[in-house]
Amino acid sequence: MVRVEQLRDLETAKQVAALLEAENARLHQRLEALVAEVARLKGEDAQAHLQLELTQLKEQLALMQQRLFGASSEKRGARPPKPPRAKPQRGHGPKAQPELKVQEVLLPLEEADRVCGLCGGGLHAWEGQSEDCEEITVVERSFLLRRVKRQKYRCGQGCAPVTAPAPPRLIPGGRYSVDFAVHVALMKYGFHLPLARQERLYGREGLVVEAQTLWDQLEALARHLQKSYEALLAEVFTSPLIHADETHWYLLDKGPGTKWYAWTVASPDTVFHRIYPSRSGATARTVLGDYEGVVLVD
Repeated sequence: MVRVEQLRDLETAKQVAALLEAENARLHQRLEALVAEVARLKGEDAQAHLQLELTQLKEQLALMQQRLFGASSEKRGARPPKPPRAKPQRGHGPKAQPELKVQEVLLPLEEADRVCGLCGGGLHAWEGQSEDCEEITVVERSFLLRRVKRQKYRCGQGCAPVTAPAPPRLIPGGRYSVDFAVHVALMKYGFHLPLARQERLYGREGLVVEAQTLWDQLEALARHLQKSYEALLAEVFTSPLIHADETHWYLLDKGPGTKWYAWTVASPDTVFHRIYPSRSGATARTVLGDYEGVVLVD
């Protein structure tokens, strides 16, 4: 005979539980009759005996159901099971790409292939039916020479003509956009791509440009961001508690005086960096200026 603990199939366990419940109901009725008869013969209170026996049977039934359903997902009278925690994906299988844009492409059959291979009849598109798959592809970057035409306007009374303003440029009269300068800076400082390598890369993509021209864009961008850079220090000093530290900053040229120091001051939400040739107390006073709050140092 198979014990309840040995059941592994859910459907079999359900059938066993139904049989046990039916048998338990029959025993309840029989027990009620027997207890009443015994109490009548002894002259005792039948209701009290019956309640005691029912309580014991309920406890036994609860224990049986726990043993039967304890390891199953269908626990009776219990809280719903917790959802399993997602395990990190391992290996090189497909990974979710929630940040990518989705482009749907419908691939039709060539006209010559729209013939049934069984009867030779013509094939017609089955609207709304397709077999789908996914592929990740790349849209190649391209550079564009944009010719900007600034519209001119004239007055019907013969006054001086008016021309639409030119787009903003980092270098007055330059031919490179602000977006281009930001891209060059991101490639150099965000992805560590030297300007000489960018020159060769852009040349393969059709843009003829020299590394010096790319550097000019970076220099113009730095001048444009100078006020924002200086405002970072003022923002740090608004905090009553800041952290200050310095570390070696090696220059490319070898020899005396080529080791400088990168000073950093930081508040909980702002960080400011500046390079100085010394780590002396005088340099610290220059960095901290008139700050009167608490400075943490190592």
